[in-house]
Amino acid sequence: MAIRLATLPVREVMELTGVRSYPRWAGGVTVDDGLIERHLANDDLIAPEEGRDPNAPVPAAEHAGRIAWLIRNVRPNRCSVTIRDGHIQDGNHRFAAALYRGDDLVSCCIME
Repeated sequence: MAIRLATLPVREVMELTGVRSYPRWAGGVTVDDGLIERHLANDDLIAPEEGRDPNAPVPAAEHAGRIAWLIRNVRPNRCSVTIRDGHIQDGNHRFAAALYRGDDLVSCCIME
């Protein structure tokens, strides 16, 4: 499997992955600007957690809290994602934060 590292425009990542707005998580869970804005306004931020099961179902509010933390704590254009088989395999919350902020670039690990 070939691996390519690249810094790509957000729009190009959207085209590569078919993501049209915020990513969808397991069970079809999505977030919107309003939910993220409420978490930012209330400082309801959820920091990354090392021991968390990445496959466990999570409600939209928790996704929004994680995105809000990233918006506040990761500098613009510094998000990274892993893309495999045309999907974001790792970094959905980071990508959502980049979309919310209006970042121009995303660092990508592309597995081909």
